[in-house]
Amino acid sequence: MNGVRARELALNRINEAKDKLDQVYDLEKNGVNGANKLRKRIQAEINFLNRGLRKGSELKEQHVQCSNLGQLGALASVAVATPNTTGLLQTFCIKGMEKIVVDVVGEGGKQWIKVILRNPKALHMLFISGGRNGVKPLDEVADGFLICAQHHPVFYSVPKIVFWFCSGVSEGLAKSLQEKSVEIKGKIIPDHEFELPDYLGKDSETESEDSETESDDSETESEDFETDSEDSDSESEYLCDKKHFVNESISCTDGSAAVEVKFASVDTICDHKLIQQSDSESDDSPEIINVIAALGNTSDKGPSKSKSGIHYQVDKADVQSSASITDFQGSYVTEEEEAPINKANLDVTAMIAYVTATTNGSAGFIFKDKYLTEQAMCERKDPVKKTLDGYFKGLELIACQEAVNHFLEIVDTIGGKSEKARAKELVSRLNVVPGEDCFKDKVRLGGRVRELSRIIFGTGHYHRALTITSNGGFVRSAEHQGVKVAVLYHKPRALTEAKEPTATPL
Repeated sequence: MNGVRARELALNRINEAKDKLDQVYDLEKNGVNGANKLRKRIQAEINFLNRGLRKGSELKEQHVQCSNLGQLGALASVAVATPNTTGLLQTFCIKGMEKIVVDVVGEGGKQWIKVILRNPKALHMLFISGGRNGVKPLDEVADGFLICAQHHPVFYSVPKIVFWFCSGVSEGLAKSLQEKSVEIKGKIIPDHEFELPDYLGKDSETESEDSETESDDSETESEDFETDSEDSDSESEYLCDKKHFVNESISCTDGSAAVEVKFASVDTICDHKLIQQSDSESDDSPEIINVIAALGNTSDKGPSKSKSGIHYQVDKADVQSSASITDFQGSYVTEEEEAPINKANLDVTAMIAYVTATTNGSAGFIFKDKYLTEQAMCERKDPVKKTLDGYFKGLELIACQEAVNHFLEIVDTIGGKSEKARAKELVSRLNVVPGEDCFKDKVRLGGRVRELSRIIFGTGHYHRALTITSNGGFVRSAEHQGVKVAVLYHKPRALTEAKEPTATPL
């Protein structure tokens, strides 16, 4: 009977996992960073159970119970339920030392979500005992997230930390987390319902028994599943022979254990509505995450960036470190302390795109230059000036003197009469400021990094402005050197008025 029961459990888990795979495929198609990683992990779990089914009588119920599909499935459900999910299982670091794995990056990068499926009673006992055997309670885990978030601002704002409890959370633990400005999602259970003793002995039988039923949380999967070969069945580090099917022993900072869990019904604990991610306005580099509505402006007043090509880059490292998070001290920045972004810094590419004839009613040409023809075709389908006007709305326009000089030099050299007039009008709208090369000591020149570009992006950073650009090459190069910049992307356009006499009108 045990073999029959194990087989039924395995088949149910596999069917549930396949449903989750469909959700992850959709996330992957939408360009969510890390979705392929989650897909491979779920597939590895399915492969593990399928191997057990092929072994027949050797598959035991505990083998199925040790599957991590519950945690991975809950993570997928949370990702689908979160508006504007841009990343899964993303690793962030503090000065190259401590690593924090964020299960779901939502709200265009401005929300970091930790998915927790553990037994709420076990979590509460760990919380009131202050942790034991080197296992940190979740309120201490939250400290690491909060400190790390301050080192990875998105558009000059610190990401909001969310702990999503799929199985519920005790009132005491929830209150402690909320006092740290951690947002809680999930059912909050009064402490008295756990019927705990007045004190917890060192060898409490209650904790011992409860720990046998506790479920994995995301940090186990996030930190311990990493391997160099994600495409193989060794993704989940399974040890399998003719007699045994055993999951490798794993541990995590809050003491999760690999035991039986079921897919959580996120719909019952989430009031979020799914907002589908729109396509990017910029080049399609896989290292750049599309960020929609990242400015946090959800009101009907003021500029809306929900359909923009806002981008922000994140760390892609996925390793661990022995450095202690307590090495980094400092107070947490609250949302009330963060100043709003009210400036847009124009790159030379943005200024050219704004004044070119192509974006000002003259896109109906076939040019001798294939590149210009492609731009005109793209402009007819997706006007760039409309995008730029949306970016400009409600913001003070600034540009560094070096960028303005270079822009006017280009227009004077190859621009047409109307383009020169529009350039003069645009510059009159700008607050021209001195260039600030504040990345001089951090970003080396070479390749896609030129001094002018570094000054332009440095000026934007100095003034806490969003730099409007089509220069994705600099952004990626700076990211590789450890510098992240806040940018709004637009499609590139060239000056074309002088080329119209030799072009074929449509």
